Amino acid sequence: MTYKDLIDVFKGVADDLCPTALTFLYDNVWAMNGAPSITYPCVLVEAHPNFDFQGVQANTNKVGLQQFSGKLFFFDTYWQDEKATKDTYQKQSELNELSLKIIAEIKTRLLALDKPVEINFGSGFFGTNVHNAKLVEVFIPYNVTVRVGCDVADFTSCHV
Repeated sequence: MTYKDLIDVFKGVADDLCPTALTFLYDNVWAMNGAPSITYPCVLVEAHPNFDFQGVQANTNKVGLQQFSGKLFFFDTYWQDEKATKDTYQKQSELNELSLKIIAEIKTRLLALDKPVEINFGSGFFGTNVHNAKLVEVFIPYNVTVRVGCDVADFTSCHV
């Protein structure tokens, strides 16, 4: 599985579960600062994951596993008129329920692959007025280890 394949799973879940009601973004978290053209709610995969290499494949010296540590953010608007009728914790709870559905489906799809991929979600937080005063957010970090392709590396060119 490549990193692109992993992000395609995230995007596929967002597109399939909420095709008209959820925007998928792969960007910097600060893109949420006053971005009026984004439709909410949205899920943002932060574009700066960390990664570690774990072991090498026998007889090839090619990396065997690669672990990615990234961040998922879920954002929704929380305008003044809504604040008059809905408490912050209610709005956060609604967004949290959406995030739980999305991460459960991501996990389900990764485990259903021909070569299952385990993903773990870590300790997150609820936020208000963190990246944008008009948004509530749910933050969830993730760690996923993917098996690097077993093909022998091609050293005849520098093209990917």
